[in-house]
Amino acid sequence: MPPLQRIVFLGSSEFAVPSLQVLSESVDFRPLAVITQPDRPSGRNLKLTFTPVKKAALQLNLPVFQPEDINSAEAREYLENLHPDLLIVIAYGQKLKSRVRNISKNGAINLHPSLLPALRGAAPIPFALWQGLKQTGLTIFQLTDKMDAGPILAQMPLFIFPDENATDMTERFAYIGAQFLLEFLQKWQEHDIEPVLQDESKATYCRKLEKEDFLLDWNKSAAELQNHIRALSLTPGAYTIFRGRQLKILQAEVKPEQSSYPAGSIVSIPKNEGFCVQTKEGQLLLKKVQPAGKKVMSAWDYHLGAGLEIGERMGSDA
Repeated sequence: MPPLQRIVFLGSSEFAVPSLQVLSESVDFRPLAVITQPDRPSGRNLKLTFTPVKKAALQLNLPVFQPEDINSAEAREYLENLHPDLLIVIAYGQKLKSRVRNISKNGAINLHPSLLPALRGAAPIPFALWQGLKQTGLTIFQLTDKMDAGPILAQMPLFIFPDENATDMTERFAYIGAQFLLEFLQKWQEHDIEPVLQDESKATYCRKLEKEDFLLDWNKSAAELQNHIRALSLTPGAYTIFRGRQLKILQAEVKPEQSSYPAGSIVSIPKNEGFCVQTKEGQLLLKKVQPAGKKVMSAWDYHLGAGLEIGERMGSDA
């Protein structure tokens, strides 16, 4: 039974916030301190912006530390002075070397939104959607030197809803994961949990998303394109080129119909629904879009303003 009274929480993104909130409100696991990424310039005015975790920590009256390098001598000294029993790392954004993990009596654990060893890496939720998976899940595991490869402590399989996008799925997994983490810590405090080594032969990887990933290819099938759109919605958003400008596609529905128009062509404009684009296989009914420099809107409203015509083509080669 490990002592878990002295916890340090390391996280940065919105995904980590529900876990921080749940732990801070618990009797046994309120963090001693929160470590997050430094404030970064953001927006047109490049105003210094807090991470979502820092915002939450300040609201929860938790001490915040923001090292440029978590493995620096300064950061190690900060942690050593806290005498932590456990480091909890969720969407933090820096890799902890062994000399940092070993400051804690029980090392460091991570909450990861996939069923490891599947989808190790930076973007497990987008790639689960992009690959058209019907199920993924959450894993709590011990951090080691190799990325997302440490022994598994607990797992929870979760279904992916048919129309779920990455934003919705991330939020849902974050809230489920927070409760999952709290229940795990309660069990771990009461009973020894035997770590399970990951099967390296079953490991799959998801890289960090690049700008090139955001461009839609109308020579894919409608089902593939819908998965691509879901994986990047609402941000950063998959896009196509139309009339020489970027048009983000944020929601779409697969239609089995075919037409004689080439891929990327607008083939119909169903009233109050949006507009259908021909793909390599099937059609895609676009339902929610965002023109360059404008707000998100229904595809039907976009049509009313843009005056779309049957036969117009989308894509960089149109």
